[in-house]
Formats: sequence, C-alpha cells, structure tokens
Amino acid sequence: RAFLLLRSLRPFDFKEREAPESRRMDIKSVQYLGATGYTLSMEEKAAMEISMLQRSREENLGKLYFWGKLMGETNDYLIAYAPVATLGFPTKKFFYCTTGDFTLGQMPEVSEEWAKMASAITMPFRGEPSLPLLADGTAAPEDEGEEGDDAPPPEKFREAHRLSWTVAQIDHDASVLPRGAWVVDASHAVVKNKSYEGLAYEAAGSLNNYYHFRAAESARAVAALAKPGIVRPSDFMDPCSEDSPKGVWALFYDPSSTMALLRNLYWPGYHFYQVIDSPEYGGVYFGDGIPNLDLAFML
Repeated sequence: RAFLLLRSLRPFDFKEREAPESRRMDIKSVQYLGATGYTLSMEEKAAMEISMLQRSREENLGKLYFWGKLMGETNDYLIAYAPVATLGFPTKKFFYCTTGDFTLGQMPEVSEEWAKMASAITMPFRGEPSLPLLADGTAAPEDEGEEGDDAPPPEKFREAHRLSWTVAQIDHDASVLPRGAWVVDASHAVVKNKSYEGLAYEAAGSLNNYYHFRAAESARAVAALAKPGIVRPSDFMDPCSEDSPKGVWALFYDPSSTMALLRNLYWPGYHFYQVIDSPEYGGVYFGDGIPNLDLAFML
C-alpha cells in the first residue's frame, strides 16, 4: 500500500527511472517532438509498435527503434532500425514499411551503380517500394520476359533501393548522440552508457556536446578508439561542431526551456531532442528525403 501511495504521489519520478531502453528514440517518445510540429497518427503509432515488436521477435534482434517518416506521393515510408553489436562501433539494421502496408521488411542492399543512380534523383518519392526506376527517377516499364524463357529476370533498380540509399545518407550525416550517452568499454566496444544522466542546461545548449552516431571518420577519433587504455567520451566520435558548412546545425531550447532541440539544415526534417538533466534523448527524421543543396549559399 505504501508503494502504491508513493507511486500515485510522484509519477514523474518513476517515469524518469524507466529502463535504459527508453533513452533512445522509442516509438513512444514521439511525444517529445511536439515543439517541432511533427508526429505520427494514432494508427501509424499503434501499427508500428506491433510491427516493430513482431520483427524483433522473428529475427531475435532485441529492441527496435523508430527512425523516421519519409513522405511520398502515394504512401509514406515508416522506418525503424535495430542496433547490432560489433567489435568497435555498433551498426544499424534498417527496416521499412509504407502507410499502406505496415509490415516491416529489411532495407535492400544497394550496389555502387545503384548508389550513383539514387544520388542523382531529385524527384519526390512515390511511396511504392517495388516501383522500377530509370536514372532520372521516372518509372521504368516492367519487362514481361520472352515466352519460354525460364531464367529469372535481372534485378532492377527500384524505389526501395533509392529509399535504402537515402536513409543511409541521412543517418550518416544527421544521426546524433549527446556526450556521454555511449562509452567505450574494457574490450574497446562502443556501448550504451547505462549510467547516463543527461546534460545540464548550459551543456545541452552547446553544439560541442553532440556527436555523430556512426563509426568515427576523423583521424583523431579513429586513433583514440584504437589506442589501448581508457577512452574519454569526447574522443572516439566525430563532433557535430566540426561539420561543414558551418551553420548546418541549428541548436535551440524549446519554449519551456526543459529540452534542447537540434535541427539539421542540410537534411530538413531531422530533429534531435535532449531533455535537460534527464537520460531522455532521441533523433527522428520527418521529411521528403531530398537534401537542401543550396544550404552553402543560404548561410
């Protein structure tokens, strides 16, 4: 009875002490994005919760996290990912579905040739994963095949391949972690810091405390992760403050000053939040998958 009474009196304290899984972009954490103007409908949220749980159990992946929503003309794409532990920095396994069919499927592999084709397309997405595409992004005709030919037709470049490439690019350029949220353990694997308590007000308002959630690319960070001994949280990841062009990130507080929000201006629609003095943080993308190529001229 005493426990139930205490819980009824202090519900917020119990929420802050949730399991560590809530410290990244859980599908239930979309509520924190109210200040950005983006959210999911009740149908989308409920369907994604079920589909993510089903995919996690089928492939024994552990927890899946919501990545974002990419808008299309016919349907929108909803995207999730599962962190995969590896030696060094963890990788991400991406899954997608459409708002017309909420069954999550794995992102397809993209060849170098198809990556070049995807990078050249500037047309909006259609929302049809199986749609074959030409180099300019227009729909390609389906080959019916010759009569009597039992050989399988060659795989075509489809919108699902373009989606896979686009998500990988956005995740590479914009996926963010706050300082101290992930650490290097004794085996030099990058793991989630279960003792992370968040950033103070002033620290949350400094771009120097945000890093890319990806394997390090700068020589300094790569060397820090490779050297023996203790590695500081600020040494093994690439800082967002060094991104080019300067001004690609916009950092501000929400109207209540209880949360810091980070926007990527090259990929309009990517938002990251960090609740002040709390382990709650996460990033999500709501956009059309087309970068702002004019950003350098706008700054």
